[in-house]
Amino acid sequence: MSFFTDVEQEELTVSRMIIHVIGRQDEEFHPETEVPVQEEGFFRSRILSEASDAVHEFAEGSLVKPIIERMAEEEIGFEQGGQELARLFARDHVRQATSGAFFVFQLNAGAHTRFYALIKYDYREVVELSQQGGRNVLRAIVQAFVKERKAIQKICIVRVVGGVAQPMVSAADRMHPAPDLTDYFARYLGVWRNRDDAELSDKLDEAMRKALMDVRDFLPEGGVPGALRRMKQALQPRGSLTNDDIVDAALHAANRPGDEQVRSRIERKMRMHLRRQGLDDVTFRPEARIFRTRPREFVRTAEEVRVEYPAEQMGQSVNRTERDGIITYTVTTRRIVEDGTLSSKSRPNG
Repeated sequence: MSFFTDVEQEELTVSRMIIHVIGRQDEEFHPETEVPVQEEGFFRSRILSEASDAVHEFAEGSLVKPIIERMAEEEIGFEQGGQELARLFARDHVRQATSGAFFVFQLNAGAHTRFYALIKYDYREVVELSQQGGRNVLRAIVQAFVKERKAIQKICIVRVVGGVAQPMVSAADRMHPAPDLTDYFARYLGVWRNRDDAELSDKLDEAMRKALMDVRDFLPEGGVPGALRRMKQALQPRGSLTNDDIVDAALHAANRPGDEQVRSRIERKMRMHLRRQGLDDVTFRPEARIFRTRPREFVRTAEEVRVEYPAEQMGQSVNRTERDGIITYTVTTRRIVEDGTLSSKSRPNG
């Protein structure tokens, strides 16, 4: 939910809403009127839980962006703007798509910031237990909205500051492998992916490394390098990764400590660094190279001795052992190709 700042999360309220039934492409569109905000807490929590870091940006010529800006500036009414947004969505709704409800929400977060959330929500058929004539009666409710995350088929959240829609938007589409959108939803919104898989993969690699550095005191033998290897080995076969997958791999790399406080710290640090790298709640398939490429590793001892080596040499020309609190590094080589001294300026400070 880091698309919203902490302050925005505290102040966020659903202030207006409109709902349209969206059917097959050949069905006639019927504009609906604005409805009073109902179940505000339910929809607010759904929007917060779906608000991943932004990887999409408005393209020039987007039809959605100027409509939202005119709504925010009150050049057109919320009802009129919501109807136009729904009409455009219904126009692009492909024949294979399932029917559902298309919501437009206005959310307020302070004096100068508004958000607009566009959500395609699946219907669910549920059964309600009620009393009738002193007997239990089951009643089918076809048009029900449930809390489960997969019920939200498509979502886009737009931040508007001072009447101007910000370029980066939070968008997700259940019908396409994350974080990509189906062609018709991307075309409807007028957005493109601002960050590709290469950039996201590099950010993930950095987040894993930094998180493990923060919890190095709780890692088993092998330290950060060994834990990073185990973490990547655990993630490599999983395909598309969620934040939960990455946290689970971090706990696996730490040999799943039994201390609840240690587990909590590892999870907290991992999520913190995912957030700092702009990956909060972003699901994507990392490039295979980050699992194959192993970084150079180093250790620096209390005696100001530094050992640096290619990670793939651990267990081959470089070996580490720990016994009775003593850590020993052994480097085996056929020949030394460089041997010299460093100036005092090159020496790290304690």
